[in-house]
Amino acid sequence: MEKQVVKLVITGPVNAGKTTLISHISNTPVITTDEVATDHVAAIKKFTTVAMDHGILYVDDELELHLFGTPGQRRFNFMWDVLATGASGVVFLTDGSQPESIDEMKHIFHHYKDNTSLPSIVGVTRQDVPGAATTDDVADRLDAGDTPVLPCDPRNKDDSKVLLLSLFELIMRQQADYAEEDFF
Repeated sequence: MEKQVVKLVITGPVNAGKTTLISHISNTPVITTDEVATDHVAAIKKFTTVAMDHGILYVDDELELHLFGTPGQRRFNFMWDVLATGASGVVFLTDGSQPESIDEMKHIFHHYKDNTSLPSIVGVTRQDVPGAATTDDVADRLDAGDTPVLPCDPRNKDDSKVLLLSLFELIMRQQADYAEEDFF
């Protein structure tokens, strides 16, 4: 059987855990485009992604997931569309402990929903912080509809793998639905 290579976009606001997720789950050295933060982001963290992150997860001998992390800042939003080109699905990450992160995620979420038909899933990070929004709260605030919303610690390889494989299942289900429609 030929190896299946799947491109996934990992997107979300600044400091949601995109680079962390890719760094912790990739089986290859991660390509990053981090630069010193010079704007309001500098108050949150020292470095920020300005173009993309890229890593590869070898799920098994038959499945390879190429992970492309987007910048979280709106000024780099042209990369959201560039990286979505040829993608099979989108993982949205948001920091559940920061209401501003969820508000910004709503903008990013609807940007993708308005401009693509990619299957997607939402991961809510920092669920261990007291007072963090629950996955149900985030789903409501995003108007997520039937998009699954799951907790995810991007530092935990198992959590990240569950999130990515859940998205892959959605992609496979959507492809099967399209194939069935084409048949009839």
